[in-house]
Amino acid sequence: MKTRTIADAKNNLSQLIHQLDAIDVIHLTRHGKPVAVMLSETNYRKLTQKNTSVYQAIQSWRNQLDDECTWAEAELNALRAASQGREFLWGD
Repeated sequence: MKTRTIADAKNNLSQLIHQLDAIDVIHLTRHGKPVAVMLSETNYRKLTQKNTSVYQAIQSWRNQLDDECTWAEAELNALRAASQGREFLWGD
C-alpha cells in the first residue's frame, strides 16, 4: 500500500498517475489521516460495474471453461473414478 500526502500528490500528480498502472491504489493523507484514494480507471470500473448474480457468474465461468477446454469426453471419463462411491447414512 502506497501512501502520499495531499501536498506531495499535488506536486507529483502525473508521476503518481503513471504509477497507478503498477500499483492498485495510492492512499492520500492530510495531517497523517487518510482522506482519499487514487486508483486506476481499470480498478475504478471493476468497483463500479454492475454486480452479477451468483448464477450469472457461474454460467460465465462455465462458458469460459467450455471455450478453453480441449479434452474429449473419453479423456474426461478416463479421469473420473469408476467406483460406486461410499455408503452414507443420515444421523445415528
